[in-house]
Amino acid sequence: MDKSNDAVVGFITGYKFEKIAPWVNSLLASGFSGQKFMICYNIEEDVINKLKNLNFNVININMNEQFNIVNIRFLHIWQILNQLKGQLRYVINTDVADVIFQSDPSDWLEKNIGDKKLVVACESLKYKDEAWGIHNMYKSFGPVAADHMKERPIYNAGTTAGVCEDYLDFCYNVSLLCDGAPMFVEGGGGPDQAAVNLLLSLKTYNDVTMFVNHDTPWACQCGTTADPNKINGFRPNLLSKEPVFEDGCVYNTFGQKYVMVHQYNRVPEWKKQLEEKYSVTPSTK
Repeated sequence: MDKSNDAVVGFITGYKFEKIAPWVNSLLASGFSGQKFMICYNIEEDVINKLKNLNFNVININMNEQFNIVNIRFLHIWQILNQLKGQLRYVINTDVADVIFQSDPSDWLEKNIGDKKLVVACESLKYKDEAWGIHNMYKSFGPVAADHMKERPIYNAGTTAGVCEDYLDFCYNVSLLCDGAPMFVEGGGGPDQAAVNLLLSLKTYNDVTMFVNHDTPWACQCGTTADPNKINGFRPNLLSKEPVFEDGCVYNTFGQKYVMVHQYNRVPEWKKQLEEKYSVTPSTK
Protein backbone atom coordinates (compact mmCIF):
# COMPACT_ATOMS: atom_id res chain seq x y z
CA MET A 1 0.00 0.00 0.00
CA ASP A 2 1.04 3.62 -0.53
CA LYS A 3 0.04 7.17 0.41
CA SER A 4 -3.33 6.85 -1.31
CA ASN A 5 -4.22 4.24 1.32
CA ASP A 6 -3.73 6.61 4.25
CA ALA A 7 -6.57 8.40 6.06
CA VAL A 8 -6.80 11.69 7.93
CA VAL A 9 -9.81 11.85 10.24
CA GLY A 10 -11.41 14.81 11.99
CA PHE A 11 -14.47 15.14 14.23
CA ILE A 12 -16.62 18.26 14.55
CA THR A 13 -19.78 19.32 16.33
CA GLY A 14 -21.72 22.55 15.96
CA TYR A 15 -19.09 24.31 13.84
CA LYS A 16 -19.53 26.68 10.90
CA PHE A 17 -17.09 26.19 8.03
CA GLU A 18 -15.04 29.25 9.05
CA LYS A 19 -14.12 27.47 12.27
CA ILE A 20 -12.67 24.46 10.47
CA ALA A 21 -11.25 26.27 7.42
CA PRO A 22 -7.60 26.35 8.63
CA TRP A 23 -7.64 22.57 9.22
CA VAL A 24 -9.37 21.81 5.92
CA ASN A 25 -7.38 24.24 3.80
CA SER A 26 -4.01 23.37 5.32
CA LEU A 27 -4.66 19.66 4.77
CA LEU A 28 -5.56 20.31 1.14
CA ALA A 29 -2.44 22.44 0.71
CA SER A 30 -0.16 19.86 2.37
CA GLY A 31 -0.10 17.48 -0.59
CA PHE A 32 -1.87 14.72 1.33
CA SER A 33 -3.25 12.29 -1.26
CA GLY A 34 -5.07 9.76 0.91
CA GLN A 35 -8.66 9.62 2.07
CA LYS A 36 -10.07 12.53 4.07
CA PHE A 37 -12.80 11.80 6.62
CA MET A 38 -14.90 14.25 8.61
CA ILE A 39 -17.20 12.76 11.22
CA CYS A 40 -19.93 15.33 11.87
CA TYR A 41 -22.26 15.59 14.86
CA ASN A 42 -25.22 17.90 14.40
CA ILE A 43 -23.58 19.91 11.62
CA GLU A 44 -25.53 22.16 9.25
CA GLU A 45 -26.07 20.99 5.69
CA ASP A 46 -24.07 23.79 4.06
CA VAL A 47 -20.93 22.71 5.93
CA ILE A 48 -21.48 19.07 4.96
CA ASN A 49 -21.99 19.98 1.32
CA LYS A 50 -18.87 22.12 1.23
CA LEU A 51 -16.79 19.29 2.68
CA LYS A 52 -18.23 16.84 0.16
CA ASN A 53 -17.38 19.25 -2.65
CA LEU A 54 -13.79 19.20 -1.38
CA ASN A 55 -13.70 15.40 -1.69
CA PHE A 56 -14.13 14.62 2.00
CA ASN A 57 -15.84 11.44 3.09
CA VAL A 58 -18.49 12.91 5.38
CA ILE A 59 -20.25 10.79 7.98
CA ASN A 60 -23.09 12.78 9.55
CA ILE A 61 -24.26 11.47 12.93
CA ASN A 62 -27.30 13.03 14.59
CA MET A 63 -26.86 12.68 18.33
CA ASN A 64 -29.99 13.16 20.42
CA GLU A 65 -28.49 12.11 23.75
CA GLN A 66 -25.77 13.95 25.66
CA PHE A 67 -22.25 13.18 24.49
CA ASN A 68 -18.70 14.46 24.69
CA ILE A 69 -17.01 14.51 21.29
CA VAL A 70 -13.52 13.97 22.71
CA ASN A 71 -14.63 10.60 24.10
CA ILE A 72 -17.08 9.31 21.52
CA ARG A 73 -14.68 9.97 18.63
CA PHE A 74 -12.54 7.03 19.75
CA LEU A 75 -15.51 4.68 19.54
CA HIS A 76 -16.74 5.99 16.20
CA ILE A 77 -13.37 5.98 14.46
CA TRP A 78 -13.07 2.30 15.44
CA GLN A 79 -16.58 1.51 14.19
CA ILE A 80 -16.32 3.46 10.93
CA LEU A 81 -12.79 2.68 9.77
CA ASN A 82 -13.01 -0.97 10.80
CA GLN A 83 -15.12 -1.39 7.69
CA LEU A 84 -12.03 -0.41 5.66
CA LYS A 85 -9.49 -2.66 7.37
CA GLY A 86 -7.19 -4.11 4.76
CA GLN A 87 -7.69 -1.02 2.58
CA LEU A 88 -5.93 1.54 4.80
CA ARG A 89 -2.25 1.83 5.74
CA TYR A 90 -1.83 4.73 8.24
CA VAL A 91 -4.55 6.63 10.11
CA ILE A 92 -3.95 10.20 11.31
CA ASN A 93 -6.56 11.39 13.81
CA THR A 94 -6.52 15.01 14.99
CA ASP A 95 -8.52 17.74 16.62
CA VAL A 96 -9.95 20.11 14.03
CA ALA A 97 -10.60 23.56 15.49
CA ASP A 98 -7.01 24.16 16.59
CA VAL A 99 -4.80 22.05 14.28
CA ILE A 100 -3.13 22.96 10.98
CA PHE A 101 -0.96 20.86 8.67
CA GLN A 102 2.35 22.29 7.43
CA SER A 103 3.30 19.26 5.31
CA ASP A 104 2.02 15.88 4.21
CA PRO A 105 1.72 13.56 7.26
CA SER A 106 2.05 10.51 5.02
CA ASP A 107 5.57 11.53 4.00
CA TRP A 108 6.70 11.81 7.61
CA LEU A 109 5.15 8.50 8.65
CA GLU A 110 6.69 6.66 5.68
CA LYS A 111 10.15 7.90 6.64
CA ASN A 112 9.96 7.65 10.40
CA ILE A 113 7.47 5.17 11.87
CA GLY A 114 9.70 2.15 11.20
CA ASP A 115 8.38 -0.96 12.93
CA LYS A 116 6.26 0.95 15.45
CA LYS A 117 2.47 0.79 15.33
CA LEU A 118 1.44 4.06 17.03
CA VAL A 119 2.81 7.61 17.04
CA VAL A 120 2.07 10.09 19.84
CA ALA A 121 3.38 13.60 20.49
CA CYS A 122 4.61 14.85 23.85
CA GLU A 123 3.38 18.05 25.48
CA SER A 124 6.92 18.58 26.75
CA LEU A 125 5.92 18.34 30.41
CA LYS A 126 5.56 15.58 32.97
CA TYR A 127 2.19 15.10 34.60
CA LYS A 128 3.43 16.40 37.94
CA ASP A 129 4.42 19.70 36.30
CA GLU A 130 1.12 20.44 34.55
CA ALA A 131 -1.76 21.28 36.89
CA TRP A 132 -4.59 20.64 34.42
CA GLY A 133 -3.15 17.30 33.33
CA ILE A 134 -2.62 15.79 36.77
CA HIS A 135 -6.01 17.09 37.94
CA ASN A 136 -7.65 15.56 34.87
CA MET A 137 -5.96 12.23 35.52
CA TYR A 138 -7.03 12.26 39.18
CA LYS A 139 -10.63 13.18 38.42
CA SER A 140 -10.87 10.70 35.54
CA PHE A 141 -9.30 7.61 37.09
CA GLY A 142 -8.52 8.35 40.73
CA PRO A 143 -5.49 8.73 42.99
CA VAL A 144 -3.78 5.44 42.10
CA ALA A 145 -3.71 6.37 38.41
CA ALA A 146 -2.52 9.90 39.18
CA ASP A 147 0.32 8.58 41.33
CA HIS A 148 1.26 6.05 38.63
CA MET A 149 1.41 8.79 35.97
CA LYS A 150 2.90 11.75 37.84
CA GLU A 151 6.52 11.19 36.73
CA ARG A 152 5.58 10.36 33.14
CA PRO A 153 5.51 12.76 30.19
CA ILE A 154 2.09 13.82 28.90
CA TYR A 155 1.18 12.74 25.37
CA ASN A 156 -1.52 14.68 23.59
CA ALA A 157 -4.75 12.94 22.54
CA GLY A 158 -5.49 15.40 19.74
CA THR A 159 -2.67 14.49 17.34
CA THR A 160 -2.31 10.71 17.18
CA ALA A 161 -1.57 8.28 14.34
CA GLY A 162 -0.65 4.73 13.60
CA VAL A 163 -0.85 1.61 11.47
CA CYS A 164 -4.55 1.15 10.71
CA GLU A 165 -5.55 -2.07 12.48
CA ASP A 166 -3.32 -1.51 15.51
CA TYR A 167 -4.39 2.11 15.79
CA LEU A 168 -8.10 1.30 15.59
CA ASP A 169 -7.78 -1.32 18.32
CA PHE A 170 -6.00 1.25 20.47
CA CYS A 171 -8.88 3.69 19.89
CA TYR A 172 -11.42 1.09 20.97
CA ASN A 173 -9.47 0.51 24.17
CA VAL A 174 -9.42 4.27 24.79
CA SER A 175 -13.20 4.32 24.32
CA LEU A 176 -13.71 1.42 26.74
CA LEU A 177 -11.55 3.11 29.35
CA CYS A 178 -13.45 6.38 28.93
CA ASP A 179 -16.70 4.51 29.58
CA GLY A 180 -15.51 3.92 33.13
CA ALA A 181 -14.82 7.62 33.78
CA PRO A 182 -16.99 10.76 33.95
CA MET A 183 -18.14 11.94 30.51
CA PHE A 184 -17.16 15.50 31.44
CA VAL A 185 -14.30 15.97 33.86
CA GLU A 186 -14.27 18.68 36.49
CA GLY A 187 -11.85 21.38 35.38
CA GLY A 188 -12.72 21.04 31.70
CA GLY A 189 -12.41 18.43 28.98
CA GLY A 190 -13.06 14.72 29.20
CA PRO A 191 -11.14 11.61 30.27
CA ASP A 192 -9.81 10.92 26.76
CA GLN A 193 -6.25 12.19 27.24
CA ALA A 194 -5.96 10.50 30.62
CA ALA A 195 -7.13 7.23 29.04
CA VAL A 196 -4.65 7.57 26.17
CA ASN A 197 -1.76 8.11 28.55
CA LEU A 198 -2.73 5.32 30.93
CA LEU A 199 -2.81 2.84 28.07
CA LEU A 200 0.51 4.10 26.68
CA SER A 201 2.11 3.53 30.10
CA LEU A 202 1.38 -0.19 29.87
CA LYS A 203 4.00 -2.47 28.35
CA THR A 204 1.71 -3.78 25.60
CA TYR A 205 1.40 -0.32 24.05
CA ASN A 206 4.67 1.13 25.30
CA ASP A 207 6.61 -1.42 23.26
CA VAL A 208 4.90 -0.59 19.95
CA THR A 209 4.62 3.18 20.23
CA MET A 210 6.85 5.89 18.80
CA PHE A 211 7.00 8.59 21.50
CA VAL A 212 7.83 11.90 19.82
CA ASN A 213 9.06 15.00 21.65
CA HIS A 214 9.29 18.58 20.42
CA ASP A 215 12.78 18.11 19.04
CA THR A 216 11.17 15.90 16.38
CA PRO A 217 9.15 17.79 13.75
CA TRP A 218 5.92 15.82 13.97
CA ALA A 219 3.34 17.69 16.09
CA CYS A 220 3.88 20.91 18.03
CA GLN A 221 1.73 21.30 21.14
CA CYS A 222 1.53 25.07 21.58
CA GLY A 223 -0.60 24.99 24.73
CA THR A 224 2.34 23.93 26.88
CA THR A 225 5.28 25.21 24.82
CA ALA A 226 4.21 28.60 23.44
CA ASP A 227 1.10 29.95 25.19
CA PRO A 228 2.21 33.42 26.37
CA ASN A 229 -0.09 33.18 29.39
CA LYS A 230 1.55 29.99 30.66
CA ILE A 231 5.04 29.59 29.22
CA ASN A 232 6.87 31.43 32.01
CA GLY A 233 5.51 28.93 34.52
CA PHE A 234 6.13 25.92 32.29
CA ARG A 235 9.56 26.88 30.94
CA PRO A 236 11.67 25.56 33.88
CA ASN A 237 10.15 22.08 33.45
CA LEU A 238 9.99 21.77 29.66
CA LEU A 239 11.43 18.50 28.35
CA SER A 240 12.39 20.00 24.95
CA LYS A 241 13.28 23.43 23.66
CA GLU A 242 10.48 25.80 22.69
CA PRO A 243 9.19 25.97 19.09
CA VAL A 244 10.05 28.89 16.83
CA PHE A 245 7.60 30.90 14.70
CA GLU A 246 9.09 32.46 11.59
CA ASP A 247 7.63 33.62 8.27
CA GLY A 248 4.23 32.15 9.05
CA CYS A 249 5.52 28.65 9.94
CA VAL A 250 6.30 26.79 13.16
CA TYR A 251 9.70 25.09 13.49
CA ASN A 252 11.57 23.08 16.08
CA THR A 253 14.84 24.35 17.49
CA PHE A 254 16.75 22.71 14.63
CA GLY A 255 14.89 24.69 11.99
CA GLN A 256 12.69 21.76 10.91
CA LYS A 257 9.06 22.51 10.13
CA TYR A 258 6.50 20.58 12.19
CA VAL A 259 4.06 18.47 10.18
CA MET A 260 1.20 19.57 12.45
CA VAL A 261 0.70 22.52 14.76
CA HIS A 262 -1.81 22.03 17.57
CA GLN A 263 -3.31 24.72 19.84
CA TYR A 264 -1.85 27.54 17.71
CA ASN A 265 -4.95 29.57 18.64
CA ARG A 266 -3.53 30.01 22.15
CA VAL A 267 -0.77 32.23 20.78
CA PRO A 268 -2.48 35.38 19.45
CA GLU A 269 0.09 36.37 16.81
CA TRP A 270 0.45 32.81 15.53
CA LYS A 271 -3.35 32.48 15.39
CA LYS A 272 -3.69 35.68 13.39
CA GLN A 273 -1.07 34.76 10.82
CA LEU A 274 -1.98 31.09 10.44
CA GLU A 275 -5.71 31.74 10.09
CA GLU A 276 -4.98 34.36 7.46
CA LYS A 277 -2.58 32.01 5.66
CA TYR A 278 -5.13 29.19 5.51
CA SER A 279 -8.28 31.28 4.93
CA VAL A 280 -8.42 30.45 1.21
CA THR A 281 -9.39 26.98 0.01
CA PRO A 282 -6.89 25.59 -2.53
CA SER A 283 -8.20 24.24 -5.80
CA THR A 284 -8.94 20.50 -5.61
CA LYS A 285 -9.10 20.01 -9.38
